[in-house]
Amino acid sequence: MSYNQLQSKILPSIKISPSIKAFVICIALSLFGYFISTLFLDEKNQIQKAQPVQVKVLKFEDREDGGVTVIDATTNQIIDVVQGEAGFVRGILRTVARERRIRGLGKEDPVNLMAFNDGRLVLLDPLTNTQIELESFGSQNVESFKVFLKNNNS
Repeated sequence: MSYNQLQSKILPSIKISPSIKAFVICIALSLFGYFISTLFLDEKNQIQKAQPVQVKVLKFEDREDGGVTVIDATTNQIIDVVQGEAGFVRGILRTVARERRIRGLGKEDPVNLMAFNDGRLVLLDPLTNTQIELESFGSQNVESFKVFLKNNNS
């Protein structure tokens, strides 16, 4: 008995319409996507469970020389002055200001700088609920914000 004859006896030839084949493929891809997403869902839950270990409420004021004054909003003390254009810091602050402007909010209210127990550093604008994950911009840029957590006053 040849291979083809054996195969036809074990698996008889079944004609399946193209729409049924497409349906089966869609179901298979959906299940695959579901299982992949559940693998990464645990990682998302871990991020949500992370607790801030340090929170600084900060106000930022523009200076005439182009720098930025960083003020601890709870004590109203200057904790740092970022000289010059302060590219990364100023860019992040522009993002916060833009989100507030879109919603018709003022730029003078403070934001929260939060360090989490999983190593993340997040700038949260409580007015717009905008969260900026600073570590996604690289360690050198994160350092420009970590300084604000370390400084108590100038």
